[in-house]
Amino acid sequence: MENKKLGGEKFVEVARDRREVKGSEVGKPLKEEWEEIEGWLIDSEREMKTVGDGGKKTCIKSDDCWEHVFKFLINCGKGETANKHNRDFNSLSLVSKQFLSITNRLTFSVTISDHPSHILPRFFHRFPNLNSLHLCFGSSHLDPTIALALRDRPTLKSLSIFSIELKDANCVTSHYIDSFKTLKGLNILKFCYSHISDDLLYSIAAEQLPLKNFVLNNCTGYSYDGIYCLLSKCPEIQHLDLHQADFLKDGHIHELSLFLGGLVSIKLCNCLNLSKSALFALIRNCRSLTEITMERIGRDSGESFDSSKDFDVNPHLKFLCLARNCFIENKNIILLASIFPNLQHLDLSYCYDISEKSICQVLSRCSMIRHLNLAYCNKVRRLKMNFVVPHLEVLNLSDTNVNDKTLYQISKSCCGLLQLLLSNCSYVTKKGVMRIMEHCTQLKEIDLRGYDEITVDGVVPILPSKQLLL
Repeated sequence: MENKKLGGEKFVEVARDRREVKGSEVGKPLKEEWEEIEGWLIDSEREMKTVGDGGKKTCIKSDDCWEHVFKFLINCGKGETANKHNRDFNSLSLVSKQFLSITNRLTFSVTISDHPSHILPRFFHRFPNLNSLHLCFGSSHLDPTIALALRDRPTLKSLSIFSIELKDANCVTSHYIDSFKTLKGLNILKFCYSHISDDLLYSIAAEQLPLKNFVLNNCTGYSYDGIYCLLSKCPEIQHLDLHQADFLKDGHIHELSLFLGGLVSIKLCNCLNLSKSALFALIRNCRSLTEITMERIGRDSGESFDSSKDFDVNPHLKFLCLARNCFIENKNIILLASIFPNLQHLDLSYCYDISEKSICQVLSRCSMIRHLNLAYCNKVRRLKMNFVVPHLEVLNLSDTNVNDKTLYQISKSCCGLLQLLLSNCSYVTKKGVMRIMEHCTQLKEIDLRGYDEITVDGVVPILPSKQLLL
């Protein structure tokens, strides 16, 4: 497409050229949007007005036109870090008051930390379309001003709060509880490293807010009664994170699972009174789950789950993390592999009783597996595979007892590997590594830290494009 110069303003063309230089193909929607933007720019060029003494012309474009341009730049930069996005917006906002006004309208999420409490109302005024707010509290910030300001933004969709203490039944706490209740459109509510109360959970439940994502990460002060009340009144919750809820027991999870049939993901990490009974209750009753994370859940129930007859096949689950659970056995993993044929991500790191017996079953039954983490599973020695694992991209065998024979099997069956981690694998030699690098042609990174025998000079010349960590 031919470049157009409009009043000497070329930055849109530069952005488009930069995208092409990177080798990224601009998809059809972006091309269509660019053509629409060019139309806006041409129309704006026709609307150039004479200013000053009449001898100098300045191109005055409408806010809608610039907003289109900025949105196009945002779409081109999708996938970049939030910090870079914010820096780009800050740079644009310094150009003129007009640009500042436009970038303010296009800002939908703000994080406020270590600012005086009276700043929050100003943020709401500056960013009229704000729908996501992250608040980081300190003890000095807990005053009614912030609570009252929240009531001025009932359209908030997402609210994340860090380090708040709502433990006393005082006037300030009641202000915050009342403010949370006014957020009638809230879909995401997160409390992290905070002290909350059952009264807060009761109040949120009474309003039946349309929550879809609810997080209590490393929070204290609440009990099972509060969480039960909230979850029973908010049945539309799809994502639940109860990190370090030490009071939870297997019976609680079974009870909660009965009315959380629409749950899509759940995280129950560091819940030390749970066992694999809680895991199988979720599997049986929450059929929509696509992600389960139950890292370090603490104890063995003594119950036996050996047969798949008690469970229906679940094609939805894609992500399963059971890391740091020393009571997980091979028979449990073989059962899970039969239940979840479409599993893509499996993390069994630090599960010390897992061996190649169950891992080979996972690899053969779960044909879509992409990411497998077996770090510190020291009973894993030799993987015998007489089948292809076509989609496996990331394999972590760090601190296991695999040897060159295992690497030979991997080189034949897992040719699509992108990342292989072998740090501190004492029985692996340069011969096995060279075999991997020769046959896994898509490999981008191999981690060999902890090896004295293998050197950069000895391995890298084979495939110099690989990233080698020693």
